[in-house]
Amino acid sequence: MLDPQLLEILRCPVTESRLTEADNDLIMMLNRQIEQQRVQSKLMETLSRPIDGGLINEDRSLLMPIYQGIPDMNPDDAIILTPFEDSVDHE
Repeated sequence: MLDPQLLEILRCPVTESRLTEADNDLIMMLNRQIEQQRVQSKLMETLSRPIDGGLINEDRSLLMPIYQGIPDMNPDDAIILTPFEDSVDHE
């Protein structure tokens, strides 16, 4: 879990919207897909390393991966959630 103060100031580097932490079910599903080489970054690079967590933008289209407790805020490394829409919880 990220420090709430840090989460309050972080913004999506693509849409500039607020970010929320992804739930464990979504992270587990994405890691299963990563294992099967079915997840790509915004640059269309196939992910091979499992993620520890993620931050989702307001419209729930992008996830910024977290590795070893550190959010990867590089826009090119964002995971596009559109292919996994049915698995993303729409609050």
